[in-house]
Amino acid sequence: MPELQLKVVKNTGDGIWGKALNNFNKVLYSSGGGLFNIVINSKRNSLLRASANYEEIATISNEKKRNTVAEKYEKVYDNYLNTLEKYITDTVYNRVQKRIGTIKENKLISEYYETNSLKGTEYCEYKYKRQLMLLQMDWETIVNSKSGYFVEKYKKFYSNVADQLYKGLMKHYSVKLTNKNEDKNALFEKIYSLIDGYIKFVLPYLAESEGREKVLDGYKNYVEKIDMYAKKEINSLKKDLYLLELGISLFVYCLPILATEECYMDLLERARRSLPNIYITADKFEMYNLLLDVIESYAYNVWSKKSMWESDIEKQDFENFWAKLTEYKKLQRIDLNEYKKVREILFITYELKLFKKENKEYKELRAYYRDRMKQLGGLRKFKNSYKKMSGAWKTRRRCKAE
Repeated sequence: MPELQLKVVKNTGDGIWGKALNNFNKVLYSSGGGLFNIVINSKRNSLLRASANYEEIATISNEKKRNTVAEKYEKVYDNYLNTLEKYITDTVYNRVQKRIGTIKENKLISEYYETNSLKGTEYCEYKYKRQLMLLQMDWETIVNSKSGYFVEKYKKFYSNVADQLYKGLMKHYSVKLTNKNEDKNALFEKIYSLIDGYIKFVLPYLAESEGREKVLDGYKNYVEKIDMYAKKEINSLKKDLYLLELGISLFVYCLPILATEECYMDLLERARRSLPNIYITADKFEMYNLLLDVIESYAYNVWSKKSMWESDIEKQDFENFWAKLTEYKKLQRIDLNEYKKVREILFITYELKLFKKENKEYKELRAYYRDRMKQLGGLRKFKNSYKKMSGAWKTRRRCKAE
């Protein structure tokens, strides 16, 4: 059977029937072709029926019937994705090649080939991204062209599948973060981009809940208002911090503590490296306050949840730090300025101890910390006193005491 299929494909361009078949395919997959839209609609409707049956698979007692339902759903789902991909490779590609494609179509082709380039090196990531790209493309088409009833019907399928795909991809990135040979900077960018995409393309279509509304409000009030063209280092770090905090609540089981800690350590290093290289006083102080925010967020989202420590001394140091921070937090509603002052002193002291422990230089950063501590009165004061000793000088540096 495979040989017969290969033979048919090979000879489709020969003879009357081969040319007729090629012409039929051109009409079927032509840009804006009505026949192709009919094919997509047919595949989509079959998928929704198979998905409805698949949702009730838990109620089927017969194991053979359960397997049949699952296999049918997977087959219909694959056919649906393959049809959407063929639409990109035949219809959209031809329009872009003839330079009559829209901006959206040009962007789609670029995304398709970028995703397809992962197939040989990162196949697992490619599988997730391919499905997400095709589903989001068809979802936008449905929203713009279908009735409200069908949109609601498809939204249930789209939101459930896209939610699983995003979380599966986040698990994949979290596992890769534990590998020392991976390019972690690229992984951090992918994680933040994944959180951003999940909030924009999936979260609005999930069932309403208090947590969902809180994340959407936080994204709208903080992330969307960041100007990425001004103060690029500061705003880029600020955006990644906000996205990470939102992602922790969204990907509870897909972004474990170890991966979250790696992200926070990267944010801290970026802030520490950037601070000495900023020469405008106001911008420098803004980056400094952002560094303090990263430390506080790190403490609440990672340190307070850790159960395994490298040593008892490290655990005791954090417990002392956490006890002070919890105590200072009570001042926030009583005296905000005093709270900010003691909080800042606590964080700088903890940072300086960490630098000493890990033998990190950060000369310019240390100098900035010392200047801030002088302004806050947080440096240790030594008594300016002396003790008089009786006796005679034996040398310039030694005293002969009685």
